[in-house]
Amino acid sequence: MGKWKRYIPEGMKDILFEECEMKLEIEKTLRKIYKYNGFSEITSPTLEFYDVFNSSNQPIAQEKMYKLFDNSGRILVLKPDMTTPIARIISTKLKESVYPIKLCYTSNIFRITEDLNGKMSEITQSGIEVIGSKNLKSDAEVIITAIRALLSLGIRNFKIELGQADFFKGLVENIEFDDEEMEKLKRLIENKSYVTLCNFLEDKKCEIGEGNINILKKLPLLFGDVEIIDKARQLTKNEKSLKALDNVYKIYNIIDEIGLSSYISIDLGMIQNIDYYTGIIFKAYVDEVGEDILSGGRYDNLIKEFGLDLPATGFAINVDNIMMTLKRQKIFKPKKEKRVLVYCKENYLKKAYELVNKIQDMKVVCEISLFDDEEKSLQYGVKRNMDEMITFTSEEEIRLYKLKDGEVKNINFKDFKIEFN
Repeated sequence: MGKWKRYIPEGMKDILFEECEMKLEIEKTLRKIYKYNGFSEITSPTLEFYDVFNSSNQPIAQEKMYKLFDNSGRILVLKPDMTTPIARIISTKLKESVYPIKLCYTSNIFRITEDLNGKMSEITQSGIEVIGSKNLKSDAEVIITAIRALLSLGIRNFKIELGQADFFKGLVENIEFDDEEMEKLKRLIENKSYVTLCNFLEDKKCEIGEGNINILKKLPLLFGDVEIIDKARQLTKNEKSLKALDNVYKIYNIIDEIGLSSYISIDLGMIQNIDYYTGIIFKAYVDEVGEDILSGGRYDNLIKEFGLDLPATGFAINVDNIMMTLKRQKIFKPKKEKRVLVYCKENYLKKAYELVNKIQDMKVVCEISLFDDEEKSLQYGVKRNMDEMITFTSEEEIRLYKLKDGEVKNINFKDFKIEFN
């Protein structure tokens, strides 16, 4: 018994001190960006009914969900994403709202990661959703907000790759692959496994035809700047695919007009969760982290699963990957705050708390020493890297220790002023 009580489950993490401060600062910054762009924050329960996520139009595989039972035997899940609960909320509590409606959130989500490879099972996501608009401007606004959010965190060398779900869907709409073959095709293109993809397609030449083979072979190579869209147009006559390319181009132009296109690249081989997305899709990357720090896109079919037919678009930021980015880019520096320790004997406790309150009102970190001995308090203050310690020597006089340089002086309590340098 008790074998694991000193450990945490794989994929989980304790967050301490400066790292915790960083996380809270990231969340605070993102909330500010969302708020001033007109997004209203909501949250949902950590536990949801399994039925909420049990649909064919669901980006999270069932085997990746943590499941448990309630007292009535109903299956619950630790929510594996926030977008689906938002769809539930929209169709039940916000169906009479004025649309489009702009929502934002910051929440922990939970996913089983069998082959961890450093991946976390508990992730903090922060994101936005625009519900009820199919306008190109809503897709552009989501991507522009994503760029501004990353810039607000101090990240500069990121790229947001744009793709389009219908581009791939159009290319394969006349190909009769079974589910297993189609999943393999998607996986090879998404992973840009060019040689393996070519071999796979050559084996299927009789089934899909030479023309389809040529375009599908090129999909992993269709990434780069905006000119790649024109190259893609030359490769297909499929109407759905051509409309998808026009969609990407128009969204890119909106972003370009406001001067943010330097953060954009194109990847027409982006097809992860392609069945879930219905239009533009995108992911953000930095060199320092091996997976995306942000992802999103248009998903017009999700909310109708809950009885309300509304288009939607949005993104989710992986806050944990943002933390990793800021650490590796050496961007985040903890705020240097003055810290003061106040020591007193019991008969001066009321006076000491008056002083602590006065100092705290000036937005300075100040705490009462929990030791009964002045010398132990002094040692504690030095070890905790505090700036000053104040000791009450009488009703009217205090002793001020400058812990950084060792200076000590006695001063009248009424004359005491906190120094901020």
